[in-house]
Parts: sequence; C-alpha cells; structure tokens
Amino acid sequence: MNSPVIDADTDNKRGKISTSAAYAIGIAILGLVFCTEVRADCVLPFQINASGIADAGQLTSNNNAVADCTQQNSPAGPINGLQIQQQDETGLVGIPLDGQQLLIGVTGGLPKARSLTAGHGISLDYSAAAVMVSRRSSMALYGAIMSATPTLAATGLTSWLHQGASVAQDSQVGATLDAPASAVPNLSGRYRPAPVPPYTITALIAATRNTDQANGVGLGWYDGSGGLHVISLVNSNPDRSPILKVEKWSSVTTLNGTDVTSSSNGFSQPIWFRLADDGARVSFGFSQDGVNFVPLFDTPKASGFLGAAGYSNIVFITNPIGSRVLGTLLSWRIDAT
Repeated sequence: MNSPVIDADTDNKRGKISTSAAYAIGIAILGLVFCTEVRADCVLPFQINASGIADAGQLTSNNNAVADCTQQNSPAGPINGLQIQQQDETGLVGIPLDGQQLLIGVTGGLPKARSLTAGHGISLDYSAAAVMVSRRSSMALYGAIMSATPTLAATGLTSWLHQGASVAQDSQVGATLDAPASAVPNLSGRYRPAPVPPYTITALIAATRNTDQANGVGLGWYDGSGGLHVISLVNSNPDRSPILKVEKWSSVTTLNGTDVTSSSNGFSQPIWFRLADDGARVSFGFSQDGVNFVPLFDTPKASGFLGAAGYSNIVFITNPIGSRVLGTLLSWRIDAT
C-alpha cells in the first residue's frame, strides 16, 4: 500500500493526503469502530469519498469524532444493569436493578430504581421478571383496611427478646410468635428500632391459647435494656374474660405494674392495637373495626415508664403463663403522622 504523499499546495496552504493513504486510515478507523463495539450511530463531521483528496485535518476530526463517540457509548454500569443516556448527552450511565425493583422516570433527571409498596387493600406478588398487583377482597373482614400479609422481615421485627424455646414463623395469614407454657410470667418477643417520630403503628393481633391464667399477647416499646411498656390482651380476674392492660415491665419476668386496666368487656378477637409517638408523647389505643380507635393511655415520654430516650424500639410480645400461646400479626402498618 502506498505511503501518504504530502502535496505542497502554496495556494491552499494545507497538506493533502493521497487517496490510498486516506483509504488506509479509513480502514483503521473502521477497525476501531468494530473492535470497540460502538452501540450507537457515530456521526462523522466530514464525508470523504474514494475519488477525493483527503485533508489531514478532516481525517483527524473524523478520527476524534469516532473516538469520542466510542467512549460516550461504551457500556456503563454493572452487568445486567440498564444504560441511560445522560441529559447533557456526554455518555451513558449505568443503573443497577435489584430483584423486585422497577425503573421510575424522573422529570428532567435520570430514572431511579425503586421498589413498589402495597397500599391499603393491595397485594403484591413477585415472580421472575414479573409482579402481580391485586386488590384484596373488600368483602372479607377488614378487607378494605388490611395491609399486605405481614412477614417478620417486612415488619422489621427480626431481633429476639428472650427467645428461650419460642419460635417465630411466617404463614399464609401473618407473622406468628409461638411460646411454650410457663409456670410464671416469662415474656418472649421480637423487636425492631422505632421509626423516627412522628409515627403511628397499627396492627391486627390474634392470641391463640387455652388457660385460665393471665397470659397475654401485646405490642409496645422496649428500651433495649430490659424495660417494656406494652398494651396487652390478657385474661382477667375472676372470670378470665379478655381485658386490655397497659403494662410496665422492668424485665421479661418482672411486672412493675399497670397504667390502665380496662373493664371486663370480653373484647373479641382479633383486635386492633395502635401505638403513636409524636416526638413528645406516646399513646396506646385499640379498636374492634380497625378504623375507629379508642385511646387507652397516653403519657409524655419524659415522664413515661421508659423515660425520654427509652421509647427506642417497637416490640411484639407473648406471655405464656399457664399455657402455650401463639401471637399472630394479621395486619401491620406504619404511618408518618
């Protein structure tokens, strides 16, 4: 192949390269394009045909354009991630997608990878590369206000409080704590960090047991070092019908007293409990329909049983005195208020 020939053109004052040299450089550029697997059209600023004389400056501009295009369109981000053109068209950016995530558009910006959250009465079922969104039947009891079926992971209740021989498991209806019978008060439960106030936690709870002892299932706060402040569904004295208590425990085996004991109203199951923390006060409430709640007790955090800093964890507990007891969370919702 001929070497480049420079033709000194005193009129044009610029170097010229022979057609054969231009062909050689063109082949090199095409090789660059294909070897680097350019995945978008690269526009060249100058069109050079076989019959023309290639200008060195034009060839350099074309070469630079191909190099820039190749760099801008090179694969970006992790394997199996999505590649998105940046707004200023300076190149691609990689966006990873984890399982159960969708790509959500953002006006004037790059899309974001986000997970779906089921609203009230909505169920999300995931499978490989698919998600089914369905409405929970409003004909079912509490159907219009039920959350998605709670799991231990979804509620965040993943840390044990005095596990002993208790077990925790998920089922078709919710998250269950199963505690064996004890001859004395013996709390066992799961807890998680409390949300940042203000918030409310609304839970539908069922207690399965067979005893004439005052065992219970409850929901409340745990200070992380032994103290608990909980609302519990317990058997009453003397007729053992279900009552509600706001209990203060200094340890898992020591009841320090109660703030409130309800009347013996024979509360039916399952029952809705609600915890609320506005940053300054905490409160306990209950409901039979899940919409209309009756406050049972509230207190300033500073003068509450756990102190200003003690309402730091949310706890779901069982007290299996007299018989095995199973506490099940059938619905679970946290709302910022």
